[in-house]
Amino acid sequence: MGHRQTRALAVFLALTFATLPRGAVAHEPQPLPTERREARIPINNFTATDQTGRRFEFKSLRGRVVVVAFAYTSCPDVCPLITAAARQVQTGLSSAEHPRVQLLTVTTDPEIDSPRILAAYAARYKADLDNWLFLTGSEAELGKVWKNFGVGVKHKARGLVDHTPLTAIVDKNGYMRVAYVGASPEPKRVLGDVRRLLSER
Repeated sequence: MGHRQTRALAVFLALTFATLPRGAVAHEPQPLPTERREARIPINNFTATDQTGRRFEFKSLRGRVVVVAFAYTSCPDVCPLITAAARQVQTGLSSAEHPRVQLLTVTTDPEIDSPRILAAYAARYKADLDNWLFLTGSEAELGKVWKNFGVGVKHKARGLVDHTPLTAIVDKNGYMRVAYVGASPEPKRVLGDVRRLLSER
């Protein structure tokens, strides 16, 4: 994907977030349809804190395909769907694929989502923490991550956040290659994209 197409995806993500009806991201009972877009956006190295309190560096995942979801733990509707879909992707991996794929959930509400809260959230969804990390950090740290992935975040009140409902797939070289924008990415389709990227050299 060329620079023009990459920029077009970034504009699409921004406009998707900006044009959603008020409350549609965090509170709308009926989730919006999920759109799939291909991309080639380099993801910069970043640091964050995982659900155990350990520091994490994104560059440590080079060589693996990474599924990155953006969610927050007190979200009543959209985020649970995104997280449930990610869990289905994880359970759909074969034993050979499991160590070659990493899942990340990046919070959009670091004010509330401490490592302890994220650990409880992971347990609620029966996440296998062998290859799934739940990340938090300072607003400054996470703001760079949100921006790099094209995720818009608006804090409405304590525990109430509007954000772009993004699930992204990053290839083994650190490029975001697929963006699913919406609450319900189809797990089988996500697995298909993961496997395609695993097969690349």
